Amino acid sequence: MYVFASEASSGTTSYELILLLSITIILGLFAGRFVERKRLPNLTAYITIGLIFGVVLYFTGHSDLVDAFGVIINIGIGFIAFSIGLELDFKKIRKRTREVVIVTVFQAIFAFLLTFIALYIFLLPLHIALLFGALAIATEPGPILLITKKMRAKGPLSDLLVPLHGVEDGITIMLFGISLAYAESVEGGEHLGFIEIMRGPVLEIVFSLLIGLAIGYILVRIIRYLKYEDLEKDVVILISAFVAILASIAVANSGIDFFGFHVHLSPILLPMATGIFFSNMSTHLARHETERIMDLFSAPIMIVFFTVLGAEIVLLLALNVETINVVLILLTSALYIFMRFIGKLSGSWLGSKVAKSSKSVQRYLGFCLLPQAQAAIGLAFYARSGLANTRYGTMILIVIMLSTIINGLIGPLGVRHALMSCHGEDGNECMILSYSKKDPERIHV
Repeated sequence: MYVFASEASSGTTSYELILLLSITIILGLFAGRFVERKRLPNLTAYITIGLIFGVVLYFTGHSDLVDAFGVIINIGIGFIAFSIGLELDFKKIRKRTREVVIVTVFQAIFAFLLTFIALYIFLLPLHIALLFGALAIATEPGPILLITKKMRAKGPLSDLLVPLHGVEDGITIMLFGISLAYAESVEGGEHLGFIEIMRGPVLEIVFSLLIGLAIGYILVRIIRYLKYEDLEKDVVILISAFVAILASIAVANSGIDFFGFHVHLSPILLPMATGIFFSNMSTHLARHETERIMDLFSAPIMIVFFTVLGAEIVLLLALNVETINVVLILLTSALYIFMRFIGKLSGSWLGSKVAKSSKSVQRYLGFCLLPQAQAAIGLAFYARSGLANTRYGTMILIVIMLSTIINGLIGPLGVRHALMSCHGEDGNECMILSYSKKDPERIHV
């Protein structure tokens, strides 16, 4: 049955897709409010709605939406990455650069090694285990930022989270690029030298940062050049920021040709670099207004992103059920999630010890590093493309999506636990607790 008779052709029409997304946002909004009253993260509702949504789409014959959902996920990744870049104020983190680097490197190494070794010993060949090890490093800062803002958290712990993710994404992309090049050579029966393996990830990081900075510079110049009254500043900043974000997303997902070599660009680093340059080079007014506008749009973006993610995993499983090993996927997912959890906790604890971080960072940082989505999913899509003719391409994407769903349910609980537990310790403040000391059970984040 088609919603628009004029579009009654085979497959799902763009109008139907718009209608379905509209319904998704409304359902996600109400479901999120409902679970908040049960003291659960609203991401739980978004993902659950998405899983149900995927089942409905499959049984109603709309499985062709799986490709359109990939585009929507990439757009969501770009918006979230730009928002993260806006939070990276170099003036605030300059004094903690050493701490950020040490803690990030330690937790990244532990997550990579523990996940890689466990999967290689028990389940997977070397080249695929290396890929999962690299993907285990990535953390999703979107829900973390959302929760810290809603709880009005301030202090050493919350201030460390944003710069940590910026460094972490660079490490993830580098190790993943090397691992993917090696995996492609093994699956293709080729032998690549060190330069061939390193060329792709190095160029990806360099060009993603350079192009992102260039777009950020153009955005700053446009906003400074335009003369606008107070009543029009929101419109000017909104349009300029959205054009910059969409341009970053489009360029990142298209890539560029460099002397005959096609360079893949990072859909995370490029928009993030745009946000970083804009945040540090624009006026205080423009930065403040952009952050306020992005905060207004963060809720629907999160709803669409995680709902579509839930639907995507259902459709991928349903469409590939005859060609994938379901038992292997479930075992890999369980071991991947568990070893990544151990790696994040142990690595962040040891790294913060070495960096002589505050006690609150040593105790609770690991709980804030469990969510995983945008970086891992974006790279998993690359892995599926690079290993398209193998039995591992789709498997990697499904495992990462399952991990994202599980960590999307558990991770926000860990973040909330950490922020509430460190309240009043080492200068950490959780203003929601300050306002609700008599009845902490009424806190819904």
